[in-house]
Amino acid sequence: MEKTGYPSIDKLHEQGHSFIARHPIIPNMSIYNMIKAANLTYGNRAAIDCLDLKITYKKLFEISKIISKAFKELGIKENDIIPVSMPNYAQAVAIFLAANRIGATISFLNPGCSDAEIKYYANLFESKILINYDKTIEYNKKMIEGTGLKQIITLDQKDINSASFSPKLKNIIGYSDFISFSELESIASYYDKMYRTVYGKNQNALILFTSGSTGKPKSVVITNQNVIASGIYMKNTGGIKAKKGEKCLVCVPFSYPYGFATSTLMTLLCGREAILAPSLDHKNVNQFLKKNPNYIFGSPAVLEMMKRSTEEDIDLSSAHSFVSGGDFLTPEEAERGIEFFRRHGANIEFYNGSGNAESVATSTMAVGSKIKRKTVGKPLVGSTAIVVDPETYEEKKYLEEGHLCISGKHIFKEYYKEPELTKRAKLIYKGKTYLKTGAIGYLDEEGYFTMTGRKSRFKILSDGNKLYPEHLKLFLSRIACVERCAAVAKPNQDTLWESKAYIVLKQGYEKTEEQAQKIIEILKQMVIELENENTNNILKSFEIPKSITFVDEIPLIASDKEDYNLLEQWAKEEYEGEHRQKKIGGKR
Repeated sequence: MEKTGYPSIDKLHEQGHSFIARHPIIPNMSIYNMIKAANLTYGNRAAIDCLDLKITYKKLFEISKIISKAFKELGIKENDIIPVSMPNYAQAVAIFLAANRIGATISFLNPGCSDAEIKYYANLFESKILINYDKTIEYNKKMIEGTGLKQIITLDQKDINSASFSPKLKNIIGYSDFISFSELESIASYYDKMYRTVYGKNQNALILFTSGSTGKPKSVVITNQNVIASGIYMKNTGGIKAKKGEKCLVCVPFSYPYGFATSTLMTLLCGREAILAPSLDHKNVNQFLKKNPNYIFGSPAVLEMMKRSTEEDIDLSSAHSFVSGGDFLTPEEAERGIEFFRRHGANIEFYNGSGNAESVATSTMAVGSKIKRKTVGKPLVGSTAIVVDPETYEEKKYLEEGHLCISGKHIFKEYYKEPELTKRAKLIYKGKTYLKTGAIGYLDEEGYFTMTGRKSRFKILSDGNKLYPEHLKLFLSRIACVERCAAVAKPNQDTLWESKAYIVLKQGYEKTEEQAQKIIEILKQMVIELENENTNNILKSFEIPKSITFVDEIPLIASDKEDYNLLEQWAKEEYEGEHRQKKIGGKR
């Protein structure tokens, strides 16, 4: 085929793939029924391995049926939204499948978010039920105040390693508004009506979150079709086939699209076993690696933690693929990672990808293609990619830099109750609707995308939280003494990254350590005050800068924008200088 020079016409990322792969049929069914159909012969195979609990596919479906029946008894209807605030536990997967089975929608909230955020989303979604973890009845009573919540279901700490419910209660008239997860089977026994369990591709399934350029979340509505199409596109792109007994380690929290939609649901759609890490840190990383994962869905931060904390004699020979999402793994980091795993007996390959909540966390991927380490792989087979001028939206040719836009059946439905925001996130080009991904870069003549920038800057901490320095900047700019400011992520030994602020003070304020401490104290007070407000735009405690440097001016580049590359270099040099001093001090 003669090349036209335009990626959207040539579709070089699809070369070598069959007609069926390039034009896949997306089944008109729910995610629950799709996973069940994909695993008809795998009933006794392990589906979930979480801490000390293993659940087979057969058991997972049984638990989900019970929960879905309990939901019906509690009044959950088609299109109702259920917020879930808990770590990556097996029960969270069953809750999603249960809701999906009856046409309800799940939204996973970060278990570390404030009470105000949880209430904000409960009200925004007009939710009747909230599901959380390890909370008291007194706490739950306070959470119901000021919301439309009717019941709160709590997974007790003592039940996280149990796949069973409490014995069915007999001779009782009703049940409390504050329900233990283990009581759901008893509640399900009350419901004796017929109910619908067959839902199609257009049914809403998930509300995920994306942070844009500032860290303020947007609620992204994802349908059954979006998830199933993403799974089929990825399987076809990477030539991925289900292999008996293969295991995938899921390190990223379910509140992030990469954690649940990509890592977990795709693992189940492929008939593999999902090893869930409710939290991952230097103390427990070996516990999860000893479960012998074949795939590791991680990030540069996860890799760095493994390199620092893995026991010398641990055998990692089972691992053959490390997939980096959420942040780009540089060629140098990948090579160091390969050497690290080689020392532990593994012949592993590292893959980059790119995506966001609006594309079910995957726009491009490298699995199954020739490795080009400076790229984030190719657009998914079945989708169309264009690179456009950010101002004129005219399509760029190969190797010309611009804004990556993706079209396909995996692209999100809408931002919840935000029609104008939805419209701005999409681009209609030659009659086809594209998502503006926010990724800046270029497509080459082999179909690979090289990312040269983003519309947002963030770093992933060791606990999976995303640090958005630009979000901190919004709060710094409210402080009376601040004339101009910028924030970056500075390297950190414990959490991998910490927040660092550069500030130009207004005239009359002195550049002293005392002044820096005053600013930090103001920010800490903002955290407390905003947590008591019913808002989703609050300052997180981990965003507060560990250090502040006062400067005469913030270095700028074209268009009056902060020179973040230079600022990040300053922060890195500061960290390296501190690290050298610690080493010198330790030798004395």
